[in-house]
This record gives sequence, structure tokens and C-alpha cells, in this order.
Amino acid sequence: MAFYTIHPREISNILFQKRAVVIDVREREDYREYHYRGAVNCPYEEIDRWLYRFPRGKTLILYCEYGSTSLLAARRLSQEGYEVYTVVGGIRAIKPYLETKNR
Repeated sequence: MAFYTIHPREISNILFQKRAVVIDVREREDYREYHYRGAVNCPYEEIDRWLYRFPRGKTLILYCEYGSTSLLAARRLSQEGYEVYTVVGGIRAIKPYLETKNR
């Protein structure tokens, strides 16, 4: 499978249409500070641990701080059979557009 890059405003459509899971690949501390509502924290450094946590064929939407780490994770997950979308600009780009949660 391939992976796709998306604009932050596309997240809600993909969530609805594909019943996707949003994954925050940042460190736990960053996730606790601020994240997209409903996102699951799966730090990139631990990808080998959580790689098979989701059913194959499941649609995943990834983001990181600025977009580069989620691209690396997207490449890996797509090779394992997941349909993956990664948000261009990461959480910094998402913040002005969609539902987020501050802690």
C-alpha cells in the first residue's frame, strides 16, 4: 500500500469516510501537553512495539510536530499493509484548523 500526504483540514473527512485512527507519533511529554482530540500516542521511537497494534488494512492518520517524523512512520506502516495518511506540517499546521485538546 502507499501513503498519502494531506492538509490538516482533510482529517475530519478521512476520519468519517474511512473510520480512521489518528496517531500522534511525538514523544509522550509532547502528546500530554497538546494533541488532536482522540489521537492515540504511539511515539515513533517505539514503532516496533506498536506496529501491529492496529488491524492490517486499517486507515491511519499520522502527525508529528512538523511532518517529517510522521513521513518516516507512514513509509514503514504502508510497507506493512496499512493505508496511511500523514498530515503536512504536523500538529503545528493542525492547531488552527481542527479540534484539539490542551492539557
